[in-house]
Amino acid sequence: MRTVMIIDDEKSVVSGLIEHIPWSELGLKVTQTAGDGQEALEKIRSEQPDIVITDVYMPKMDGLTLIQHLREEFPDIYIVIHSGYDEFDNARIAMRYGVQYFLLKPSMVAEITSVLQEVMQEIDVQEKRQQLQARFEAEQQTYLHYMQDAFIREMLETRYKEQDFPVEKLKLLRLDRNTPVVAATISLIRPPYLTKSKEREWQLIKYGSSNIVREMIQEAQEDSLAIHLVEYSDSKLVLVFFAKQPDLDLLEVSKRMTAGMIDNILRYLKLSLSVGIGEIKRGVHELIDSYLESLQALEAADYHAVNRVYTYREVHSSDELVECRYPYSLLKDVYQAIDEQEIGRLIEIWERAEQELLSDQRLPIYIIQNLCISLVGILMTVSEDKRNMQTHMNTLSVKFSEIYALASAKELCAWMRGWLMDWVKRSEAQSGRKTSRLVQEVKQYVRHHYDQEITLTEIADKLYVNRNYLSQLFKRVTGESFVTYLNKFRIEKAKERMREKHYLISEISEMVGYQNPTYFSQVFKSITGKSPSEFYK
Repeated sequence: MRTVMIIDDEKSVVSGLIEHIPWSELGLKVTQTAGDGQEALEKIRSEQPDIVITDVYMPKMDGLTLIQHLREEFPDIYIVIHSGYDEFDNARIAMRYGVQYFLLKPSMVAEITSVLQEVMQEIDVQEKRQQLQARFEAEQQTYLHYMQDAFIREMLETRYKEQDFPVEKLKLLRLDRNTPVVAATISLIRPPYLTKSKEREWQLIKYGSSNIVREMIQEAQEDSLAIHLVEYSDSKLVLVFFAKQPDLDLLEVSKRMTAGMIDNILRYLKLSLSVGIGEIKRGVHELIDSYLESLQALEAADYHAVNRVYTYREVHSSDELVECRYPYSLLKDVYQAIDEQEIGRLIEIWERAEQELLSDQRLPIYIIQNLCISLVGILMTVSEDKRNMQTHMNTLSVKFSEIYALASAKELCAWMRGWLMDWVKRSEAQSGRKTSRLVQEVKQYVRHHYDQEITLTEIADKLYVNRNYLSQLFKRVTGESFVTYLNKFRIEKAKERMREKHYLISEISEMVGYQNPTYFSQVFKSITGKSPSEFYK
């Protein structure tokens, strides 16, 4: 309900208006009255009404003077002049102050009601305009942020020659093409306990991490510095630092800020992470180089310690950091095999990794020890998470002690191979995974022939099993039909080709086994939620 103040030196006029006007029906309430302009102004300064109904001629301060003060101090108050006939010409002066509503004394109730209804309509219209304006400005800011984000992503992924750089897009960032820039990549380390079944918990933690980073960026923004955050992937955030002043030590600023982000995320979310920072580039067209350098610097965290900042300069000036290359891809392959329920493939993965480990003479023994510990921890957690926790921890402790007791790469690899073979055999026996070997062979066939026209009937014939049996077995083990699996696999391969940006969409369609580009587009959109052309951009 909106509020009204009545100002008149005749008390009968004030009481008449209060008694006879249907205020509540109009959505109004008289909250204040005053006998002159001076009294009214003092009351308005303490409690501002929505509408003022005022006489012109009054003692101490007349209505016109009051209106002048109101327009200067309270321009949003709606004013209605309630004046006698012989005073009305003088009241026209109020029009210069934007007063649009006038009532001649004596006024009929219907006339006063009609004017107040007009005022209420005008207030509603004005409020809607303000809401629309506020919404427009908010959406404009959202759109601007989206365009900035898209442009920075483009700079992170596209190598421009200086003369070909789209300078007009820099207006989105309000930057010059020669602005010094440096990229920092934050890698969030997903804890092992947050498995795929706990995706929601991981997304909440990741959202909290992004919020912490955004708040710190907002606090750090200043005239000499601009920072943009890009949520690049499920576990990576990219910070781009732009120096608006040439004397700003951009590398030191980025190191200090990202170190603070590590501290806050560890403190509030208990989440481990690492940061890699590239070299400062003397032009925004070189941002991609700084970003790639940040990824190289980030690799050092895989070889050494997490929860710290690594710079490209530090990594390439330290022999220890360069030589200690941790075989991170092995753990990635192990996770993928477990996720795809292809336990038998773990032996093949380890044998391939073992050749690399034994051939690289520069690899320190502690790297191989940590790798073995990681594998044992991962696999025992996967297979024995329902056992008594104390027993599980005791078993892990024994195995870790055995690993640390081995003093050569050859001994470690032999121990790991034997333990892994026993683990695979036990796992298959415990979970009845012998039947899944057929499923593994189906998946292996898809990996090698996805770019051809293949059917489950064809695969069943090669495996000498019934087609319907193989279909039911595949769905029971994987949770999805063969056709769904094949389509998803092909679309993932198509996305890899698109990221290379060397092929047309029609060419990619054929490369992943779809002879009909239209059907390829339909399948692509049903799986990814985007058309191939949208994803390609």
